[in-house]
Amino acid sequence: MSVDVDKILGLLDSTQINRTILQQHDVARESFHCPKMIVTDHAEFNFLLTGYVTHHLKTVGEGTPTDAASFGEAKRILERAFNEDDYQDGYAHALQMALDGSQGGMRAVLNQIADTLKARALHDYIDYVYLHHINVLSKDDNRALSRAFYERFGPILKRFGHDIDEDTFAWNTRAALDYHRQVLEHITGIAKKL
Repeated sequence: MSVDVDKILGLLDSTQINRTILQQHDVARESFHCPKMIVTDHAEFNFLLTGYVTHHLKTVGEGTPTDAASFGEAKRILERAFNEDDYQDGYAHALQMALDGSQGGMRAVLNQIADTLKARALHDYIDYVYLHHINVLSKDDNRALSRAFYERFGPILKRFGHDIDEDTFAWNTRAALDYHRQVLEHITGIAKKL
């Protein structure tokens, strides 16, 4: 199998990713009306969590989950995102924020869910691109991608002080492609400010 570096890098272009993946998540968050920053009780909190996740997934084209699935997804996200305290789990922390309006209240909770779903979609997309264009068990494919990547971007990486050589890149091409995408986003952001 030959590695089509142009196709891979084209699919990982930040404009392409924004148009095809990320914008729909922003639309999902912006189009959900959060009636208030402070909820009255846990039932209202759970109702908003379930409604938001259902809305978000439908908006981005992932179908209509059951209420139990939407609530479960929201709870899993909150458990990880707000798990800062040894004495209170993430869900309880988010509920407390929504009940008293602290740290942005219910809007901050929904924003965290939206950001997590968006980040997961980005990660899934990069995995899709990588795993559909590279045979991860093929040393030849990984070396071919690494060689082509270094022919184009090696001088830039060295200029910015990165000591990753072609062989290291070849053994971790998935992470290197994600790093490449992040660098391009950073450069694009700087260029927009000029």
